[in-house]
Amino acid sequence: MTLFQANAKWSLRPDLFRPSPRRAASRRHPAWSRRGVGPRGGLLSPPRFQRGQAIVLIAIMLAVVVGMAALAIDGSRAYALRRDLQAAVDAAALAAGDNLQQTGSYILAEQAATASFGTNVRLYNAPSCPGYAAPDATHNPRTITCTGYADGTVLTQIVTALGPAGTQFTITASRSLALAFARILTNGTIPRLSAVASSGVNNLLYRPTIAALSQAGCGGMAGNAITTTTSATLSVVGDVVSSGTISLAGSALVTGDVYARCQSSVPGVTTLCYPSGLATPCTFPDVAGTTKPGYNFVDPRYPPPPILGGAQSAPGTNVILTPGIYTPDPLFTTHVCYFLPGGVYDWQAGYTNNSDFVSNELKPPDEPNYANNTQLAGHQFWNTNSVNCAGSAQVTVISGPKDVPVGTWSFVLTSTRTAMYGGLSYVRESAPSICYTAKITGSSQNVRVVVSNVPGASAYNIYAGPSGSCSGPFGLAKTLTVAGTPLNNNTIGYCPDFSSSPLCSLGNESITLDGSDLASPFAPNISIAPGFIDSYPPDGETAPLRQNLPNENANRAAPPHGDRANENQCDTTGGALTACPGPITPGAVVSYIPSGGCLNDTSGGDNVIFSGYQYDWIVLYEPGAAYPPANTCGNSLGAATDSAFIGLIYTPAASISVVKATAFRTDETGGVIAYTLSFGGQLPTIIGDPADYGPVPPGSRLTG
Repeated sequence: MTLFQANAKWSLRPDLFRPSPRRAASRRHPAWSRRGVGPRGGLLSPPRFQRGQAIVLIAIMLAVVVGMAALAIDGSRAYALRRDLQAAVDAAALAAGDNLQQTGSYILAEQAATASFGTNVRLYNAPSCPGYAAPDATHNPRTITCTGYADGTVLTQIVTALGPAGTQFTITASRSLALAFARILTNGTIPRLSAVASSGVNNLLYRPTIAALSQAGCGGMAGNAITTTTSATLSVVGDVVSSGTISLAGSALVTGDVYARCQSSVPGVTTLCYPSGLATPCTFPDVAGTTKPGYNFVDPRYPPPPILGGAQSAPGTNVILTPGIYTPDPLFTTHVCYFLPGGVYDWQAGYTNNSDFVSNELKPPDEPNYANNTQLAGHQFWNTNSVNCAGSAQVTVISGPKDVPVGTWSFVLTSTRTAMYGGLSYVRESAPSICYTAKITGSSQNVRVVVSNVPGASAYNIYAGPSGSCSGPFGLAKTLTVAGTPLNNNTIGYCPDFSSSPLCSLGNESITLDGSDLASPFAPNISIAPGFIDSYPPDGETAPLRQNLPNENANRAAPPHGDRANENQCDTTGGALTACPGPITPGAVVSYIPSGGCLNDTSGGDNVIFSGYQYDWIVLYEPGAAYPPANTCGNSLGAATDSAFIGLIYTPAASISVVKATAFRTDETGGVIAYTLSFGGQLPTIIGDPADYGPVPPGSRLTG
């Protein structure tokens, strides 16, 4: 063997390392041995029985790929349709709740749900929806089914009235999905997709009449959150919510639900039918209230009102105060009257009223009997607590030029005032006075009007009736401006006063009407806007809540009707009258008491104060832990004869002790939220009206 041959064994050529063709052939399977081999032993072709296997595998894989593609395409279509349906029913459920809250109409709410759903799923043809209606006397849910959509969609609404728990709307929608590719994997069935949503609205739980935040009595904590200390009966219309225990020395009648966090029942509490207040069993549309444990009421954390006024001096003899910061306690202790113009009053050292009458209500002179405007009302508002501040008027015939047309004339007067908010002015005009008459019998006769001033009035509108009837019609003839500064230091025994040198410290104003005011073309005209010559006066006052109380203000109504001066007036931000709810309540007042001050209303003084929409209807505000330093004082809420805080009393870190029933005007309480609440003495009837005099309610919310 040569050296070259020896080295060839280690050559890197691949063919030198191949096995011998002869040895390899001897190890082949017989089936392979019949096949030819190449010159170096390679196979020429596979065995005959494996031909076509790739086609089978490709066919199987193709079916899998097509199936996966079908699932991906139609699955994504199904997901998108399901998502669109869910979004549409969510929006429809919320639209129904919001519409019911705004209009009070079940039919409009159900129609709003249908319209919202159609818009969101882009179905613009009108479906057939028989059965729009409110829940009926059966107390069973109302079901409305809408069909006739172009693509076969079916929409179902179930409306359930839950009484004090509000109303629930359950919206279900279903639609068939025509499969594009996945149909080859089915037996031809067309799947139908559906979505459901529920919303709740007007649950009194979120706007309770009485709420206590303390957890006293629960979890080992001492004390109680809500207590009564006498054997009398506390009556409440609306929900009572307590994060602690409720302890009653007497009893309570609640027209609504009672939420006591750690009590499944509250001894002494009887829940009545809502909203009538009748005893159970309830008949339509009433629903029985219940007692429910487990709910922990959380501080809503209302922000403090903006304080825009500057430092003010202590109240003196001027009957009209000014919004702003009062460093000392006002100490209303001199048995006089005060008028509060609209705004925020920051009582830095607290608010004490032991004998005075304080209000922001604008009233006419000589308030009439609500049913007969030729008679005086038995109780004049500004005579509350015997402060003797009610205004009055005299109408007489005098000699003068520019003859007034012959005949009997009738007259009514209103008090007017301009309220300021946000740098804009808003007109307030009270309800009319009693009707005065004057008979013109010949030439050279005029009419003289003298007004003994009303607290808060800056002018008086004089309306004349040419027919002489106290039923009207009346048209605005002239305005009498208050020229002096009404004082409160000499009213008892001296007011009203019509003399030229009045002893009544409120003063008086006078004016003469002649032919230039009352002759043609003067004529009452209902189409003239309020405040212009010939326009009609506002609506009159309504019946008192009970005997020995003054009249109530006119109710809310579409302008020019309804209240135009007090808590039932609503204006636009531009100062025009509008239907309530509206953005501005002209003349609204908020009392703000920071840490270090307390409300100290004993049984000697009276307050009738209303808040408004621009202040979220909070009438008394004390900061809680969310806006430190928290006010943790013990407030005393009492009254001499009749007091009302028309709006929400909000003291989340402080206690309130209600010491007399007349501390609440029974139909106009926006609610009370305090850390603890105690009721003593003659227990009140508190009729919560948060829909009209409470903070903006939470909107419709999804519940399922």
